[in-house]
Amino acid sequence: MEKDMKPGRMIRFQAGDIIFNEKELHPYMYKVLKGSVALYVNYEKEHENVLGILEENRFFGEISMLTGRPQVYTAVALNDVLLMRVNEEQLESFLSENRGNTLGILKSMARIIVTQNLNISMLMEDINEILKDLPDEKTMDPKVVMRLKQYQLRYVEKTYNPEESFFSADI
Repeated sequence: MEKDMKPGRMIRFQAGDIIFNEKELHPYMYKVLKGSVALYVNYEKEHENVLGILEENRFFGEISMLTGRPQVYTAVALNDVLLMRVNEEQLESFLSENRGNTLGILKSMARIIVTQNLNISMLMEDINEILKDLPDEKTMDPKVVMRLKQYQLRYVEKTYNPEESFFSADI
């Protein structure tokens, strides 16, 4: 388990340790100094999905730290890891003392945005294909038609109101 949880410090986790859980408020970002960390959605549940594996010099947790919203994934140590943990109050001094990390954090956030945009596009394409293949609305269960239309409406609303999108507390 965690050896030292003081902010802005290097901390260690052993293989299999959970660094933080999905839907948990966790006001820190991390830089992997040694080892590997896996990011999961629905960790150890039905429909578990690995979002990625991060190795040395990669960052995670920065979006939740900056927005104050719950984590959207669970972070798990794949092996023994050494992490640098930073909270929002320490971010400015962390970046001034480690200027090279600014680009790393920006790249990490850009990867998240690109991945989410690709996933949304693929999901919307899938929904449109499903809607095309569905029988006439009159012969289909009205509840199914309503749910699909509500989903599309929610997608449009979230696209135009990003504050309420991926990081809302009720996800």
